[in-house]
Amino acid sequence: MGSVVDFDAVMTILENRSRRDILEMLVREPHYPLQLSQHLDISQQAVMKHLKVLEDSGFVESEKVKSDKGGPPKKIYSVKQSFSLRLDLGPDLFRLDHRQLPPGGPVRLSSKVPDNAVNIAEYLGGRRKISLSEAMGIIGELNKTLENLDEQRDALIALHQQV
Repeated sequence: MGSVVDFDAVMTILENRSRRDILEMLVREPHYPLQLSQHLDISQQAVMKHLKVLEDSGFVESEKVKSDKGGPPKKIYSVKQSFSLRLDLGPDLFRLDHRQLPPGGPVRLSSKVPDNAVNIAEYLGGRRKISLSEAMGIIGELNKTLENLDEQRDALIALHQQV
């Protein structure tokens, strides 16, 4: 399953708390299995088992990296997928949605984002590097926009329940 497209398969993989914890760490930065084991306080064998499931399903990918100490190469894991899962449940409503996030850089995405995020997309498209403080500010603005969209979506779903 190279690219994740099946909602049921995604749910089966994500139902395991340890796998979700591993993914949460890997979205921040790549890690070695030993690092994951130490941070999550689970055995390295269990981490390897979960990483195999995640890699076989296309959630993560591994890369062999030379050891600094002259030993054999080690595998480092990073997240490969970008998608969104949604489940809406209520009287007369049962909707499952699994969406791949659109590809492309800021300029390409600027036509797909809400009006209040177009300036951010254009700004990011015109800049090569931004400072950490700028990045944190932009992420904060994007998180606010996402929260507003979620609140609007929640209201629409509640309105759907009234029909």
